[in-house]
Amino acid sequence: MAFKTFQIYTVFLFIILTVALPANSEESVSQEIDHLLQYIESSNCIFIRNGSESSAAEARAHIQKKYDHFKDRIKNAEDFIKYAATKSTISSKPYKVRCNGDEILNVDWLNAELKKYRNRKQ
Repeated sequence: MAFKTFQIYTVFLFIILTVALPANSEESVSQEIDHLLQYIESSNCIFIRNGSESSAAEARAHIQKKYDHFKDRIKNAEDFIKYAATKSTISSKPYKVRCNGDEILNVDWLNAELKKYRNRKQ
């Protein structure tokens, strides 16, 4: 009888934790990706792709296009960054961003913003 009670409590606890813990839901993933796309567009930074510079709006449009192409592979915001915003699929050259005179890899810039965004949501 005690073992059966233990099993019931275990199943009940599993159900509670499954419902109560925030999951990496499609909605939260979509919100994170939308935030990153907005962040890119509103950044006023210069984006460097294959040696050519582009505006924030142009970069957002390009990354959006790649996101749409790779959508079936993207399960979270990290996948979005990896597949759509890290490097050229043709040349494999990394994307860079120049903000306030500092040039960094786009992957580092977006991962830092994703971390800030998640910390604000907690």
